[in-house]
Amino acid sequence: MRPSSKGTGALDGVPTVSVLLPLAVDGPYTYRVPNGVTLSPGDIVRVPLGPREIIGAVWDDVPDGSVGHNRLRPVAHRYDAPPLDPTIRKFVDWVANYTLTPRGMVLRMVLRWRRSTTSRPSCSPASRRSG
Repeated sequence: MRPSSKGTGALDGVPTVSVLLPLAVDGPYTYRVPNGVTLSPGDIVRVPLGPREIIGAVWDDVPDGSVGHNRLRPVAHRYDAPPLDPTIRKFVDWVANYTLTPRGMVLRMVLRWRRSTTSRPSCSPASRRSG
């Protein structure tokens, strides 16, 4: 089966997705989709990268078919959060292209903005240091 143009595909029958990470990289990495999990472009996921796990977003790019299926690592977790809208994903790509900035760094700003607008830290007087 050939990979589709919507960020998901299959390599040697193994379902795969492209995941953009909030790092200074221009392109997404290819990950294997675990059995029983459905992923779509825009989904927020946690994936292994070296010895750690990092949060990223399933992207619209076609998964890299040159990576052997035995070298693909699985997506660790799909967050139960609203996916990034296609307009936001296109905006990330546009800003990165216009400013010559890696797409991952633009995604980092989007993910931080989403986090800051969804959870507001409390600033109670008891938590402040006394002078």
